[in-house]
Amino acid sequence: MSKPRRFVLLTDTHGDMQDDATVEAVLEFNSIFKPQKRVHMGDAFDFRNLRRGASDEEKASSLEDDWIKGSDLLLRFFSGGTENHFLFGNHDDRLFQFQRSATGLLRDYATDGIKRVNALLKRRKVASLPYDSALGILPLGKLNVLHGYHAGVSAPRLHAAAYGNCAFGHVHTFETASIASLTPAEARSVGCGCIRDMSYCNAKTGKLRWGQGWGFGLLFDDGTYHLETARKINGRFIYATDFKVTT
Repeated sequence: MSKPRRFVLLTDTHGDMQDDATVEAVLEFNSIFKPQKRVHMGDAFDFRNLRRGASDEEKASSLEDDWIKGSDLLLRFFSGGTENHFLFGNHDDRLFQFQRSATGLLRDYATDGIKRVNALLKRRKVASLPYDSALGILPLGKLNVLHGYHAGVSAPRLHAAAYGNCAFGHVHTFETASIASLTPAEARSVGCGCIRDMSYCNAKTGKLRWGQGWGFGLLFDDGTYHLETARKINGRFIYATDFKVTT
C-alpha cells in the first residue's frame, strides 16, 4: 500500500470578516502537515453589500477590503498544495447572481469580480466547482466534500441523508450526524474561519454554536479516509501533525 495522501479542509473565512487567529493557525498547520490536497470549501469572500436585504451600513462596506483579505487568504492557503480545490459558497455565488440579475455598475462589478476570482484560482492551479447542490460536490475517495446546502440543527442529518459520508461547511459549527443504514454514512461540519460577531447576525442565537477551526486527515488508495478537526478553544489550537497507521 502506498503512502496515504494528506488533505486539509478550510471553509467560511468570509473575506474581511475572517478570524485572523484561525487563518494564521491553519497556515502554520499547512507548513507542518504539508497536505497535498487542499480544499477551501467556500465563502472565501463575504460580499455582504451584495446580499438581498443588505442594510445601508452593509451597502457602504468596502468591496475592496473584502476582496483583498479573501484573495490573500486563498493565495497563501493554496501555496504548496499539489491538488487544490475551491468550492464556491453561497456568499461567493452572489457575484454570479448579480451578473445575471443586476444592471449597470453592479453587473459590471460582478462580471469583473468573477474574472478576478478565476484569475486568482488559475494562478495557484486551483480547480473550482460551482455553488450547486448536484454539481458542487468534490469526492475525496469515499468522502464527499461540499460547501453545504442545509442550515440549522438538522443540517448534519440532512447532509448525511443526501450525500452519505461527507464533510461540509456553511453552518460554521462542529457537528456530526450518522444515518441508520447497512452502509454507514456520517456527515461532519468542520467549523469556520470567520469571526462570530458579524453585523447581519447580531440577533441570531445560532451564532452561539459557531466554532473556528478546520478539518484534516488522510486519504488511502482504496478511497477510505480518516478525518479529524482542529478547533479554537480559549484562543488556542491543538491538533495532530502525524498519524500512526497499522498494517
